Amino acid sequence: MKTRFAFCLALTTAAMLTAAPAAQDEELRQRRKSQNNLKQIGLAMHNYHAANGKFPADVVDGNGKALLSWRVLILPYIEQNNLYKQFKLDEAWDGDHNKKLLATIPHIYMSPLQKAKEGRTTYLGPRGKDYLFNPDAKGQGRRIADITDGTSNTVMVVEANDEKAVEWTKPGDWEPNAADPAKDLLGHFHDGFNALFCDGSVRFINKSINAKTLNAILTISGGEVVDKIP
Repeated sequence: MKTRFAFCLALTTAAMLTAAPAAQDEELRQRRKSQNNLKQIGLAMHNYHAANGKFPADVVDGNGKALLSWRVLILPYIEQNNLYKQFKLDEAWDGDHNKKLLATIPHIYMSPLQKAKEGRTTYLGPRGKDYLFNPDAKGQGRRIADITDGTSNTVMVVEANDEKAVEWTKPGDWEPNAADPAKDLLGHFHDGFNALFCDGSVRFINKSINAKTLNAILTISGGEVVDKIP
């Protein structure tokens, strides 16, 4: 009886040891898929900048009210020009016409591990006064020259967790909590999160990053010295 128990225990242990690397390999594959999405977003952002002299910002009306996300503006740069032409740029994202286009979310805007509601994305830009996406700019996007901390040290877009997901056409992104900015970014991967930087590179940032360093790489002109990003 003891021999049979030991045999079963050995089989169970072996199965567990085999399953662990398999799960890790699958997470790595999904991480890379997500990083590829972010790279394509970064390329689109830079192509938009080359064509317009600035990065995209949310679409606003004549009074400065935000109507649509910057994600709509870069559709032509991710081979989605036909979809772009379907939007009414003078109508809010949830207007009668534009709201119907929520279901047409491009796959590039969907993390392979997200479980958010249909039409939502977890690829969000840092939003605030000294971040790349400034809600007070009234439709005026940042220029590369505005990123005085350096494009390789400044985050453009993050992969947030499902709780922070927003409708992809909605002019809403991620407003970091300076006390614990990583809290909103952990969830899809057990040991960190993906981030697209302003130079177009994509890095996986370990969850061990401290709040000071993360806050430093989120701002575009804070003047902080960043020695190492974990």
